[in-house]
Amino acid sequence: MKTVLISAYACIPGQGSEEGTGWTYASTLSQNGYRVHCLTKKDGQSVIDPILASGQYPNLTVHYVHVPDWVDTFCGKGLIGMYFHYLYWQWTASNLALALDKTDPIDLIHHVSYGSIQLGSFMYRLHKPFVFGPVGGGQRAPKSLKRYFGSFWTREWMRDWVGTLLQYVNPAFYRTVRQADQLIVTNLDTLRLARTLRPTAPVERIWDASLSRTFLPAEPIQHTPGATLKLLWVGRLLPRKALELTIQALGQVDPAIPVTLTIVGGKGEMVDHVPGYLERYGVADRVDWVGHVTFQQVKAYYEQSDVFFFTSLRDSCPHQLLEAMAYSLPVVTLMLHGQAELVDDSTGIRVPVGTEEQVVAALARAIEWMYHHPAERLAMGQAGYDFAQTQLWDTKIRLFTDRIYPAILSEPAVLAEHD
Repeated sequence: MKTVLISAYACIPGQGSEEGTGWTYASTLSQNGYRVHCLTKKDGQSVIDPILASGQYPNLTVHYVHVPDWVDTFCGKGLIGMYFHYLYWQWTASNLALALDKTDPIDLIHHVSYGSIQLGSFMYRLHKPFVFGPVGGGQRAPKSLKRYFGSFWTREWMRDWVGTLLQYVNPAFYRTVRQADQLIVTNLDTLRLARTLRPTAPVERIWDASLSRTFLPAEPIQHTPGATLKLLWVGRLLPRKALELTIQALGQVDPAIPVTLTIVGGKGEMVDHVPGYLERYGVADRVDWVGHVTFQQVKAYYEQSDVFFFTSLRDSCPHQLLEAMAYSLPVVTLMLHGQAELVDDSTGIRVPVGTEEQVVAALARAIEWMYHHPAERLAMGQAGYDFAQTQLWDTKIRLFTDRIYPAILSEPAVLAEHD
């Protein structure tokens, strides 16, 4: 049985986003013919240890990489602090991996978290077969819509600036991109960035978002058209998610059209701004803001809605879109980053990114189109459900176990090119 080392900075069972992704790779690979050593932060130990003690994952060993307390204090000190913590953790993790390899030789390394190409991974130091990704990081928020970030635009600009700087000063970036046996990106924006250092070597594009089989309904959801068009927005209330843009578009919809918007989300820097949005655009009587709900509760909102709205200004590969499509919802979104690749003309409407006025007007017209074309939107929902069935974690893991890992492990000549 081959031994795989998973580098998962974020890894907590039962969570979404990066934390859930890290755990899914480590746990699922251990059930598919590989011994897995997972390196992660100590944050998830209280949740992971009881699961491992149950014996459910006999081929999985989790190693908690500890950094000094003074380094941990940087984690909550803005973007620079978070990046410093991550890079320090990665270096410490690579030292642990080097020591581990001496006592329990590793056959292959797979970096799964964080999924940012600029931050890279110091696991190249082991000079072992190395898979990096899927990763994003190449996407940038459009400056024409920077108003929706409010006072947080400076932070967004700083993120872009630091990301560019890391491309020149972070050895984990350029060594990883050049040396990884298989580099995997999650969107075209990141592919273009990867090609600057890897113009001819293999780069594969695989979406990092996936669904668990238990989340996917057994049958398509039948959304019977009613008198009112019910829109749904789900997500954390972060500046880049641009909830204001959705609300502003709702305010420009033909008043004769009966339409409501349900907002699911109650955490994030923009929480206090939501009441002002509703008043400013005159839509308070058409919006139901339910706040934060559990992962299970959100399913009910997917079932009860007609159209999913997603107007994020920077996202690598949005999980919410797959969730919505799994529940047979057509999507209205922007022709931007990961959402422009997950959604196509058969599953929704993608609005081109131009000026603020153009985008808002186009989103409003998309809502009106969805109201006037119930049969077409139901067909989009069915197409979305069919697509979601192809995006299961089981299927994605098999890409690695059946194709990517075996191909790398059978090509020792690639390793000879490493420093």
